[in-house]
Amino acid sequence: MRLEPAEGPVGLSYELGHLASLLLVVVLIGLGMAARHVAWFTVERSELLRYVTFKVLFPLYLLRQLWVINLSFGLVSLLPVSLAVHILWFFLSQQLSRFTPEASEVMEKSGRPYATLVGWAVLMSQGENMAFTYPLIAEASLPDGLAVAVMWDLGANVWLCQGLLWGVAAIYSPQVQASAYAPIDQPGEGEDLPDMFLDDLKVRRLGFFAGLPAGAKDMAMQAVISSVLLRACLVGIGLNLIQLPLPGILDDGLRYVGSLCKVMLYFLVGLYADFNLSANDFKFVVAVLSQRLLAQIILAVLVMIAIPMPSIVARDVIVVTILSSGPSVLMHILAETGYGPHLVKLCVTGSLISTLLCLTLQTALLVHFHRG
Repeated sequence: MRLEPAEGPVGLSYELGHLASLLLVVVLIGLGMAARHVAWFTVERSELLRYVTFKVLFPLYLLRQLWVINLSFGLVSLLPVSLAVHILWFFLSQQLSRFTPEASEVMEKSGRPYATLVGWAVLMSQGENMAFTYPLIAEASLPDGLAVAVMWDLGANVWLCQGLLWGVAAIYSPQVQASAYAPIDQPGEGEDLPDMFLDDLKVRRLGFFAGLPAGAKDMAMQAVISSVLLRACLVGIGLNLIQLPLPGILDDGLRYVGSLCKVMLYFLVGLYADFNLSANDFKFVVAVLSQRLLAQIILAVLVMIAIPMPSIVARDVIVVTILSSGPSVLMHILAETGYGPHLVKLCVTGSLISTLLCLTLQTALLVHFHRG
C-alpha cells in the first residue's frame, strides 16, 4: 500500500520534522491567545473567522484527504471492528456521564441547565483527533501502521466527528429546535432557559434516551444531515471509490487550503481558550476529562486482550489511536448548537489539556511497542 507522507499538525510541516511541527502549533496557539487582547478581534470577527474555518476551509481539507487517500482493502476487516468499538465508546460515555458533577457555577456562567452540561460531557468524551496521531504513527515507522490508522478512522471516527456528534449536540442543546441555532455572541443569550430535554433525575438514572421530547430524534437527524463537514466526507470518499483522479493543479490548491485550515484551527484554539478559570470551572473540566480518559483506558484494554486483530502492529496502532485527544471540530459544533460562549471556552481549554496528556501517553506507548 502506498501512502503520502504523513502531514504534520500544521499541514505541510512534515518537511520540518515532528519537533518543529509541534513548536509551530505552540506558536500559533500563542498568537491566538495574544489576539484576544487586540481590539480588532471583536466577538463578531472572531465568530466570522470560526465560521470560515469550519464552513469553508475544513470541508475542503476533508474532501481532499478522503479523495486522495489510499485505501488498504487488505485491512477492510477493521471497518466493522472500528464501528463496534465506537458504538461501545458512545454508550460507555453515556454511562460515565451520570457522574458529571452538578456544577452550579458552570450552569450560572453558561446559562445552561444541568442536562446540557451532561451533553457537553458526552461530547467531550467522543471521537479521536487524528491531526497529531497520524504523524506520531508515521514517525514510529510501524509496518502498515498508517494504513491501519486510516482504516480505523474510516470505520467510524470520521463519520462520528463530522456527522453524528451534531445529532448528539442537538439532543442535549437547550434550543427548542436543532435548526434554531443561536449565535454565541449575544449577551445574555440562553439565560433562564428551561431544561427542555432532560430533567436531572432522569439524566442520572437513565442517561441519553431519558426524557426525550417528541421530535427530538428528528431534530438530531436533521442536524446530522445538514452538516457540511459530513457532506464533504461523503463526496470525498465517493470520488475515491470511483477512482476519479484529482487534477494536479486542483490538488496543489486544496493542499494549501488544508495547510491554511490547520493554521486557522490552532489559531482559533488560542483565540477561544482561556486558562483564567475559576477553581470550580477547572474541577468540572477535570471531572469530564477523567470520564473520557477512563473510557479510553477501558476500550484500549479491551482491544489489547479481547478483540481479534489482523496483527500485533494493528493492535498497537489502534490502542494508540484510541488514546487520541478529542476532535477539534467540537468547538464549532458547540457554538453552532447554542451551548454558549462559556461552554465553548471550557471545551477549547479542556481539549488543550487533553491533547498534552494524550500526546504524552501516545508517545510513551509507541516507545514501549517499539522496544517490545
